[in-house]
Order: sequence, then structure tokens, then C-alpha cells
Amino acid sequence: MHESLTITLLQARETAMGFFRPILNRHNLTEQQWRIIRILAQYRSLDFHAIAREACILRPSLTGILTRLERDGLVFRLKPLNDQRKLFASLTPQGAALYQHACSEIEEGYQQIEQQFGQEKMTQLKALLLEFNALAKNPPADTDDQGPADGRRIRR
Repeated sequence: MHESLTITLLQARETAMGFFRPILNRHNLTEQQWRIIRILAQYRSLDFHAIAREACILRPSLTGILTRLERDGLVFRLKPLNDQRKLFASLTPQGAALYQHACSEIEEGYQQIEQQFGQEKMTQLKALLLEFNALAKNPPADTDDQGPADGRRIRR
């Protein structure tokens, strides 16, 4: 019997988050909120669909998370005058300051991981995960497995 790739990946995520959850808790942030703040710090302003995709958050959940971030003064939303169907979000100055403050602590978490796991292994792991994630952009066409309901094809 093969070990489950998905379970192993989830366990690895939990191991990694063990280094960062205490930091997020000190800043009263959920993991999803931090992902959004981090992404908005990187891109400055993104539309709702891009945030959902980049943060790996379902759109219905994203609405509530953005509402809470806006209520807490960390994010503001805006609709372009030329297209009222679109919704963009950006960090407020308070959100940007929180990001900058938390980043130094987050960096310490990365340093702890690297100390325990090794710089070379971390480099290899990141490269392998990037390569693996690229499969989603170019799924194999020669599989006979049935994919999820959305039509994507998967392999075991």
C-alpha cells in the first residue's frame, strides 16, 4: 500500500505551521488572514478572484475574511468606477505596518526551520514543491483516472 501523498503533505503543512501559529496568534491573526495580508503586501492591490486563487481560499470564505480584515482596519475594498462587478482589496497603512512588524518574527520561524532541517534540504524541498505545483498548470493527459467533478484529471 502506498503512503498517501495528500496526507503526508497535510502533515508537513501542520509541521511548518507549528513554527508560525504562535506568531499569528500573538498578532490576533488567523492563517487565512495572514495569507491575504501577505499577498496584498506583495501585490499592493488585487481583485477578489486573484486573492482567492493566490491564498488558496474559497471565494465564499474569502468574503467573510475580508469583511473581518476591513472591520479591523487592516484592509480596504474598492470597486473600480468603470466595472462595478469587480472588487479589489488593498492593505491600509495599519495593515501594512502589521505586515512589516510580523515579518521579522515570521523570518525567525523560517530560520528555526532551516536550522533544524538544513538549508540545502529547504532549497531542495522548495524546488520540488514548485515543480510539483507546476503539474496543476500542465496536468498529464494520458491518465485513465477519473478526475474531480470540475473536470480536472488527477493521478494517484
